[in-house]
Amino acid sequence: MLLAATIALAAGCSAGEPAADFALTTFAGGEFRLSEQRGSAVVINFWYPSCPPCRDEMPAFQEVWEEYQGRNVRFIGLFVPQGFDTELEARRFVAELGLTFDFATDVRAMVARDYAVQYFPTTYFIDQAGRVDRMEISRMDAERLTEILDDLVGR
Repeated sequence: MLLAATIALAAGCSAGEPAADFALTTFAGGEFRLSEQRGSAVVINFWYPSCPPCRDEMPAFQEVWEEYQGRNVRFIGLFVPQGFDTELEARRFVAELGLTFDFATDVRAMVARDYAVQYFPTTYFIDQAGRVDRMEISRMDAERLTEILDDLVGR
């Protein structure tokens, strides 16, 4: 797993480098532009509904999101259309689990390409200055998310 993360980082998403900017319309109808999040850490999770580890990790993201609200941290789940998955299915999944952080569709997987995403789920952690802090290719649990965010934004 670490090897896969290292390979992906070598493909153009290097830690310490500026994160590629993007702007997407969220499921709630607002705009999320990464460059406007400076001053906050950003957690970008690339996922799709029929991906079992993607589904499994969402409750942990919600739990940690609730813990970190108001602490200069933004979460965004980017639905990357794969196979037969549709935005409607992604929206239903988000509603079914009661997920309250931002979600958007990465139409034509443009953001995923910019971030060299090859495997799902993939999560990027962007620091307050807009640089890539790290990337994880695996199902995240609340303990690991908290560990990374504590390191990124402090307790």
